[in-house]
Amino acid sequence: MRHLKLHLAYKSVKRLRDIVASLVRHGFYPLMESLHLTPLISIPQRLMRWRAGREKEELSLAVRTRLVFEELGPTFIKFGQILSTRPDIAPGEFIDELLKLQDEVPPYPYEEVVSIVEDEFKRPVGEIFSKIEREPVAAASIAQVHGAVTTAGDEVVIKVQRPGIEETISTDIAILSFIARRMVRYLPESRVYDPVGAIEEFAMTITREMDFTLEASHMERFRKKFSDDPRVVVPKVFWDYTGKKVLTMERVSGIKVDRVEELGKSGIDTRKVARLLTDVFFRQVFEFGYFHGDLHPGNIFVQADDRLALVDFGIVGRIEPRMQTGLADLLICSVKEDFEGLTKTYLGMGVLPEEVDEAAFKREYWDVTLHYFGRPLSHVRLGDLFQDYIRIAARHGIRVPRDLLLFDKCLIELEGLTRLLHPDVNIMEECEPYAARLVKERVSPGTVVKEGVSTLGEYGELAGNLPEYTSRIMKKLMADRLAIEFVHRGLEEFIGEVDRSSNRVTFGIIMAAMVIGSSLIIAADAGPMMWGYPALGIFGFLLAGALGLWLAFLILKSGKF
Repeated sequence: MRHLKLHLAYKSVKRLRDIVASLVRHGFYPLMESLHLTPLISIPQRLMRWRAGREKEELSLAVRTRLVFEELGPTFIKFGQILSTRPDIAPGEFIDELLKLQDEVPPYPYEEVVSIVEDEFKRPVGEIFSKIEREPVAAASIAQVHGAVTTAGDEVVIKVQRPGIEETISTDIAILSFIARRMVRYLPESRVYDPVGAIEEFAMTITREMDFTLEASHMERFRKKFSDDPRVVVPKVFWDYTGKKVLTMERVSGIKVDRVEELGKSGIDTRKVARLLTDVFFRQVFEFGYFHGDLHPGNIFVQADDRLALVDFGIVGRIEPRMQTGLADLLICSVKEDFEGLTKTYLGMGVLPEEVDEAAFKREYWDVTLHYFGRPLSHVRLGDLFQDYIRIAARHGIRVPRDLLLFDKCLIELEGLTRLLHPDVNIMEECEPYAARLVKERVSPGTVVKEGVSTLGEYGELAGNLPEYTSRIMKKLMADRLAIEFVHRGLEEFIGEVDRSSNRVTFGIIMAAMVIGSSLIIAADAGPMMWGYPALGIFGFLLAGALGLWLAFLILKSGKF
């Protein structure tokens, strides 16, 4: 495990052992064997791995994956939640399971909450809050939330980061990166999913989520966007009491959106709530180009038939104008059952590789859309349609933008909530007016003129820079400095494997030489004697035997028989 020790601290090795042990307990021993991580597995676990096989028969692979993530804690829970937005990587059954991941953990002590607040603002907590409730409103893996009252008398809630969570996540990300590199090395078929890139993207996402000032900025922006809409309440941020590890916001009331029975007892029309929730989401997508990326029931509170409160803006998605237009076209084409329009739009929204076979993509997508076209809209799940496209696109090497993946995940969550609130509400029907209006605006004279002016400006800039670019190329050609670089990927790992193999062969040759030499010495009956035999020959045999046992142990430990 020399490669591991070069990349991770000693305590990270212990954490990696815990991770491997958890995977083995849930039936992933073959995967650990493929990744050459069996040296980290204890001997009792190796001997008893048949139990994992029994568990494998009882639970599906997707369920066991979710259980592993829940057992391994905050980083893996968050990673699972991110994977639930990636239908290009995770099959449908995995996404369904990963969406069930519960980010609820036991609360940490009140005294630590006070300590973190005081450390963040460098003053006694009594100068900021006249009261902080000892029992948290919610406790998650990254932070927990407490009700409080400021010294000015404002009722607020404070979101306080869990102590030591940054170090924990940093260690886990380093381990995930290590495992991802081993997947690329030992499981070539995994390269199509770019595991290293997926971990890098996850690291950026969770790092942003842990900076509460960024979440506060998102919240403030949404609050301004909805300032003209009395149907939506976004808490006010108290910036004087907000930092990287503490977020103070206005306290909002309401009933969690998934508590249908409680909503009914309060006289709230769940059909109206379902339509309002859908309308609010598509307004974000098609008007703001900026949407709440985590439609978990705990983040949406119902205050009345016609009013919702949104909280937790740690994850947001951005839809650029070009993607807005593409989504609008997709929805319009879906309603009209326009297959040619759908495939053309999908191909235009993705990043196409040079070798993409558009004809093969269209054939495969046609087969999928047959399952949707012809059905009543009430029987069409828009999230499933998007998921099928993303999976087909991945198989053809078409890269789908991250925000489109997040949009699809939100669609699935939204459809689940609307079905729970009222089965008759169809989100495709609800979003059609927004899509139609966007399409209409796109072909308006003002929009056409604006896009034309923008395009002419880009061509003008290119023409202005062309002489400079041409001059640079010609100078390099004349000076014989124009070069093409070739990059060898994975060659270092191959060289390392060759070195290890050659070292073992050399080791074996040395042992064989010692055995032969010792035999010759004993046959010659020369030198100092021990028990009637030459001492040097006996010593040579003992040393060769010890080295042979050591080499056999290393081979058994590596899992390569």
